[in-house]
Amino acid sequence: MKFRKGRPKILRLISEEPQFKLFKPVGIPRTDLESEVLTFEELESIRLVDYLNHPHEDAADEMGISRRVFWNILKSARKKVADALINGKMIDIGGGYYKIRDCNYEDECQRGKFCKYGVSNCLRLKNRDSE
Repeated sequence: MKFRKGRPKILRLISEEPQFKLFKPVGIPRTDLESEVLTFEELESIRLVDYLNHPHEDAADEMGISRRVFWNILKSARKKVADALINGKMIDIGGGYYKIRDCNYEDECQRGKFCKYGVSNCLRLKNRDSE
């Protein structure tokens, strides 16, 4: 039996699982393509820094991990995306070691507008929509 040394791995917090989980070059069958697997936490790191323009420190806090771990995840994600784009590989998004975070912005909630924090699993919006 193999035991892991060091500190236990902490679940990475993500806002949601993505709606689209596969990207590939047009006109080439999936069976003919190599693929890169991008984990949910790698996608979340790209979303926070490159899409929402959060500083690394804030993004790491949102994911509940250290800045160093965040940087390693982001670096890995960017390398995989670059490799897939340059070499015509399929990007398969899935897996990882994550937990979907709850919205922590109740005090700043925009009540029905698009969440400025990118949290689509807002409990207030879900409760309002079900009424």
